[in-house]
Amino acid sequence: MKIRSLLNSMLTVPSISIVGFPAARAEVNQIRAVFLNAIKRYQLLTLTLLTAFPLLIAWTINARAAGADNFELAMVIKETTNPYYNATLSGARIAAEEIGGTANNYGPTQSSGQAQVELINNLADRHIPAIAVAASDPDAVVPAMKRAQKLGAKVITFDADSAPEGRPFFVNQSTSDAIGRYGAKLLVDAMGPKGQVAIVSAQPTAANQNAWIAAFRDELKQYKEIEIVDEVYGYDNEQKAFDATVALTTKHPDLRGIFAPTCPGLPAVARALESVHKAGSIKVSGNCVPSITGKYMLDGTIQGFYLWDPIKLGYVTYYAAKNLVEGKIQGKAGDSFTIKEGKWPGKYEIDSTGQIITGEPLQFTPDNIKDYNF
Repeated sequence: MKIRSLLNSMLTVPSISIVGFPAARAEVNQIRAVFLNAIKRYQLLTLTLLTAFPLLIAWTINARAAGADNFELAMVIKETTNPYYNATLSGARIAAEEIGGTANNYGPTQSSGQAQVELINNLADRHIPAIAVAASDPDAVVPAMKRAQKLGAKVITFDADSAPEGRPFFVNQSTSDAIGRYGAKLLVDAMGPKGQVAIVSAQPTAANQNAWIAAFRDELKQYKEIEIVDEVYGYDNEQKAFDATVALTTKHPDLRGIFAPTCPGLPAVARALESVHKAGSIKVSGNCVPSITGKYMLDGTIQGFYLWDPIKLGYVTYYAAKNLVEGKIQGKAGDSFTIKEGKWPGKYEIDSTGQIITGEPLQFTPDNIKDYNF
């Protein structure tokens, strides 16, 4: 306003002094009008900037907040009826509370590689920023995973790996070798170093179970009097695992042990042995969640009951996916991220095999079973 008053005083003086010169006065008035117009524009621009700047700051802050809140980790699981994946999801949601975003499970009611393919494609079309796949079929899901990456999603695996070309890394609960050998040791401890053994697995294409079984078989090679006589599948379905176990006891009447690295297959094996009155006489080791398996360990039907911490697995998977989306890791061997504060602080690194290992096998016993509620 001071500038405008000054210009007004400057421009009104010449109009008086040159009153006898109309042309000159007109020129001065024209100059005055130009100056006044410039002042108005300056004032309008200043007002606009002063009004817009706080709005711009608010928009930026809100956009950043929305970006954090809109981060979703879509966990494509083997089947929604398996309580194990409720535990992994709960871990992911703990991580989401710590660093923002959300996590949700997506899966078929029955394990199917093709159903997972359709889910991954749908999530990619929705532009979900991060997808973590627990693969039912390690090869079938790869094309869909690659497509999702081309559409901008970061795609990793957890719990059950795909073929390596489908993902940058795999978040693994423990090394496959450790899981398989641990099951073998527990079974031998229960049945002794001789006798017939059968395996009840999830399905022929399950990469994680196949890796565990390979290590299990290798561990048992040192026991010359143990014979692995059969391997059957429950297809991640309790009734099918139950029926397969009953058939095993008929087909192999001298069976001494069963290894069941499958959830919910392990409690189904226990129920089947109870139904044919062979609980305790046929020893069992395997892995599943305590909520549906613990009672069979407590009553002696299952002797070697173990797992890992699926809540921690989901937790680390979420952190890994979010770090990948934010560019803090690239997904290469040697990349790492550190959780400084949170439920499971520590450094997590992608090893030379393209895996992030989250822990070790955990045996459940009558003394510790009450400490685990998943």
